[in-house]
Amino acid sequence: MKKKVNSFFEWKKSKEKSIEEENCSSNSIISSWEKKDVLYSFIGLYQIGIYVYYPDACKRTNYTIKSSDGKTFMGLQYLTEIIDGKPRFEQFDKLNKVIEKSHLLDVIHSSGNVIPIWPGGNIDKGTRAGCFDLPDIYFGYKYRDWFELLCMKYPLAHLECLNDDYAFDTKEFLDRMNKRTYKEFLDHAVAIINLRKDLLEEKE
Repeated sequence: MKKKVNSFFEWKKSKEKSIEEENCSSNSIISSWEKKDVLYSFIGLYQIGIYVYYPDACKRTNYTIKSSDGKTFMGLQYLTEIIDGKPRFEQFDKLNKVIEKSHLLDVIHSSGNVIPIWPGGNIDKGTRAGCFDLPDIYFGYKYRDWFELLCMKYPLAHLECLNDDYAFDTKEFLDRMNKRTYKEFLDHAVAIINLRKDLLEEKE
């Protein structure tokens, strides 16, 4: 059975183990990393999808996507807020179907979506860096030198699976996003997560 967007938001709101914690006990390579983070953030990908499929529902700057009045960050609290008896994310049915079709939800919790990170990086990579928590922008464009050091420190993490196909400034990345390129990017994220999962499990 295909996983649904509402299942992810229910899990996120439940405050159960994080994706990093879920994979720590079952994988000794991941357990050995000092600091851990997700490779691809579902919320970041979802925000970009709202911009692509529902541009009138949001206001985009060069580095953020906010509510249409430009006042509210479209994060977890906003997306799960109850409006007319339903969580807000249910209003984005077309986007939800695109995400479900992409298989992103099938891999988002896997070991391939967990990476080592430098101290403080898991916070910076989120909202502060203006990168939508996307490794392509954060590692491939903004902090390339730090990323190369991270690859050297954790060779078994297979961070080399990331490529430069989407290593743009955030503004340029968003400028390139449309319905076709968004679907392509979801497929790209799924492929990288799956590749890293296979490589990590091979070393176990």
